[in-house]
Amino acid sequence: MDFVKTKNRIIIDESVLAKNDKQRFLGELNSKGSIIRGITFGNNQGQSVQSSMDLQISGKLSKDVTILASISDHNLPIQADGYTQTLDEFDKIYMQLNIKDKSILRAGHLDLVDTKSYFSKYQRRSMGIQFQTEFGTDNKTYTDISMGVARSEFHRIRFQGVEGNQGPYRLTGKNGEQFITLISGSEQVFIDGILMKRGENQDYVINYNTGEVTFTSFRPIFQQNFITISYNYTNRNYSRYLFTGKVEHKREKMKIGLNWFMENDNKNAPLALNLSKEDEKILADAGNNPNLMYAPSAVETAYDVNKILYRLVQNPNGNYYQFSTDASQLLYTLSFTYFGANLGDYKVTQTTNNGRVFEYVGQNMGEYRAVRKLPAPEKSQVYTVNSEFLLKNGKIGADFSLSNYDINLFSSKDSDKNIGYAGRVFGNKTFSKKNWKGTPSFEYQYIDKQFRILDRINDVEFSRDFNLAQEFSNKTQNRFIFSFLNRWNNKSVLNYRVNYLNERDSYKGIKNDLDFGWINKKYFTKGNFSYLNTNATLQDTKFIRGGVSTEFTGKKGSWTAGGSMEHNEKYFNNTQLLDVTSFSWREVFIQKKIGDSARTRLLTKAYLRDNDSVRDNSLQNMNRILGFMAESQLIKNDKTTLTALLHYRKFFYQSDLADMSRNNDFVVGNILYNQQLFRNGARLQAFYELGNGQEAQREFQYIKVTDGQGVYKWTDYNGDGVQQLDEFEIAEYSDLAQYIRIYTNSVRYLASNKNKIQLALFVNPSIVFNSENKFLKRWNFNISLNSQNSYLKRDKVLVINPFEKNEDQILKNQNILTSLQFNPTEKSGWNGNYRFISNDNLLNANFSNEERQQRSHFVNLGYWFNKEFRIDWENSVHELKNSSQLFSTRDYILNNFETKPKATYKFTDSVQAEFSSAYREKQRTDGEELLKAFDITGTVQWERKKTSIRANFSFINNDFTGNSFSIVGNQMLDGLKPGKNQVWSVFVQQSLNSFLQLNLNYEGRNSGERTIHIGSMQVKASF
Repeated sequence: MDFVKTKNRIIIDESVLAKNDKQRFLGELNSKGSIIRGITFGNNQGQSVQSSMDLQISGKLSKDVTILASISDHNLPIQADGYTQTLDEFDKIYMQLNIKDKSILRAGHLDLVDTKSYFSKYQRRSMGIQFQTEFGTDNKTYTDISMGVARSEFHRIRFQGVEGNQGPYRLTGKNGEQFITLISGSEQVFIDGILMKRGENQDYVINYNTGEVTFTSFRPIFQQNFITISYNYTNRNYSRYLFTGKVEHKREKMKIGLNWFMENDNKNAPLALNLSKEDEKILADAGNNPNLMYAPSAVETAYDVNKILYRLVQNPNGNYYQFSTDASQLLYTLSFTYFGANLGDYKVTQTTNNGRVFEYVGQNMGEYRAVRKLPAPEKSQVYTVNSEFLLKNGKIGADFSLSNYDINLFSSKDSDKNIGYAGRVFGNKTFSKKNWKGTPSFEYQYIDKQFRILDRINDVEFSRDFNLAQEFSNKTQNRFIFSFLNRWNNKSVLNYRVNYLNERDSYKGIKNDLDFGWINKKYFTKGNFSYLNTNATLQDTKFIRGGVSTEFTGKKGSWTAGGSMEHNEKYFNNTQLLDVTSFSWREVFIQKKIGDSARTRLLTKAYLRDNDSVRDNSLQNMNRILGFMAESQLIKNDKTTLTALLHYRKFFYQSDLADMSRNNDFVVGNILYNQQLFRNGARLQAFYELGNGQEAQREFQYIKVTDGQGVYKWTDYNGDGVQQLDEFEIAEYSDLAQYIRIYTNSVRYLASNKNKIQLALFVNPSIVFNSENKFLKRWNFNISLNSQNSYLKRDKVLVINPFEKNEDQILKNQNILTSLQFNPTEKSGWNGNYRFISNDNLLNANFSNEERQQRSHFVNLGYWFNKEFRIDWENSVHELKNSSQLFSTRDYILNNFETKPKATYKFTDSVQAEFSSAYREKQRTDGEELLKAFDITGTVQWERKKTSIRANFSFINNDFTGNSFSIVGNQMLDGLKPGKNQVWSVFVQQSLNSFLQLNLNYEGRNSGERTIHIGSMQVKASF
């Protein structure tokens, strides 16, 4: 039955593929990949087309021109288990030509980045062409020009970390979109201004499909952390054109450049939008006011079981919409936009397969409105001229930039607010005398209130450093910076810096910074101090920061002691009340480093921290934290690796401030252990991780896709014509796979304790016992375990046991695989294997838990009589349990047994036949369902030169007791019917030449009602 239930409609036997002749097809170029075109059709499904291409090319086109190309293109229209519903953003086309080592021509998907131009920094991804070249020898001119279609929207968010919460943290769009698809690799993640690295063994991992960032145990998250994430996400509102470039001329003591950035939406070419004339009129009247860019969302729609529909209710106090399944009514489809608590008229009442149902609760008594946001087409242009001149031991320079930003191309209103400009001058010079070097520097910058900042100008922490809500608030800025850096013998440093920032008629701030450090024999002392004083229309603030530490270095490591503090007071001018965002903290620490060899490293740190928050209009102590951190590489040699990381924080609250609902102490850490034993005859790999975070509680729905390209099928078990979530199952056959599952635009997070363990053990007994015994050499043993769990965070600091089961568990993925293998030899044909598989998965979705457990034992015995004839006896026992909090129809326990003798005979080198029979028994222990099935299967395979043909036929007799038209019945019958069933297939593979291959596949089945036929044809070119 394995060939019947395979998910792949086309099976490719790579042994038939002939190696292509590259000289004949692509000359001297190196190539790798394939192009596939196929079609599938049948009498139980519509026609569908498959298309994919994966191709990599590199090499020389001529003496002076080299090429590098990568093309990936797949026509699957839907991404399952995510929020996106198109896959074109995941296809890749990239080509690069290097010309005479001085010019580069790129085409396809381009990552465009400019980090050097002060006023026009940007990061975009486009589909287009880019040309880079340089002229001259001593005096050089650089040119970089690109043009294409923008495929992304840039956005940056900033938030404060949640104590002990590793994530996931949700990323949103610039208009507040809650569910976006990120462009892979486009993100930059900063914690307190420090750039993080992506990777499971680094600082964070990211799900580009769901737009969520999770920090690993290597980077604990605390409340004092300020996290900034910039990223690009897909934008399918309008066709957007992007034209960027720069020209830079360099001489010995001078450089001057021109940069431009032009990003324009085509208002006459909407993509995913369908704007009516009424919508365009709303946008034309809105001007630059985004609060006016909303339109009614009701669309008259015929009754459809796959849609959530509403009827219009007439009411003297105002008409509203009500959910309805009455096909006789005039019905509408609606979209709802979230406005916030008590700012809308509707709320969510229930979730069905097709999405969420909203209910009218009264004006300004809900969270949603029955309107849709109208995205306006935009135009963003920035032109920058920059120059820099070298002096003796110094430099001086200037930048000037002009921007043209129109946020609504449908409207001519407020067009006088589109043009803005900015400029700056800067310089520095170094003076020397004996052992001292001093470098004074200055900078003045002016930014007009209408100037358009593309990404950011200043450091990531700029807004926090100056107690600003954001870097630029569309108010004219004047800023002056002066600093004096002093160095003595490269052993001491002192730097003073003063920053004056003025936002016209609203804000003035002066920030003083002092950084110092010196080395005295084995002691290294460093520190910093900062004082900010601001006066603004809304509030005045004082922000004091400082820190100092001293490190003593000995023969086997170092000791460090120090402390740091922050004190930030924000008073409202009209009331003299403290802003609740005011805070203060103080921390002292002691740290020990050991690094006496390449094998052993250790870093330990203990600290004590006091946190103050606003209470009774003053900063008062809220809690005290005792923390301990250890990071070590205990062992590292050819056979053993052992590393560990642990961070523990203990909270001591003021008695009247303690949150008794859950324990806020937290632990995050991991252990990695690799061991080779008995001359590498046994290998052990282990990884254990624990921590805190939050678990997403998602809602999902099933949507219909092209026939044969889905994963799930729908069966209307209750006959009401309405799709319920418990009526969808994984399809056994391709013609039934018409649906996929995607997450809906709703998610909430639950605070959780997490743990994870991964174990793998590989044993070769003959090597372990250093034996040449032939019998012992025939054995192999493997075991692997993977357990990942999340529990609601209540009174426990952590959950250590990765197999703990309790009512607070909200996620579980536990998999165990054990195998024992006995291999045949040329002299003895006996062989066998034993496998034990245990899967236990718990999913929290649609506000309920569903758990599926399966335990399976496999015992297989075989004997080779000779090279042509062999017999096998396959046996298996399964225990399967499914339980659902939401659907009682998905609660069942099955005990399954199967025995299957099989004979294989190879008549010639080209012809092989296989015959098997099987008896299966499946019994539901908590119900009446019982299946006794017997099947006979025959397979014939013929291979000759460039042709391969494989044919299968199975006769299955299902003796079933109980309700076959049910979830349990379908599970037991594997999608077939009670009584007699026939299943067959024919697959033909033909190599047409050295790189072209034709595949023909035909499948059929009959369960007594009608015969189902499915055919497909595919052509594959391999390079």
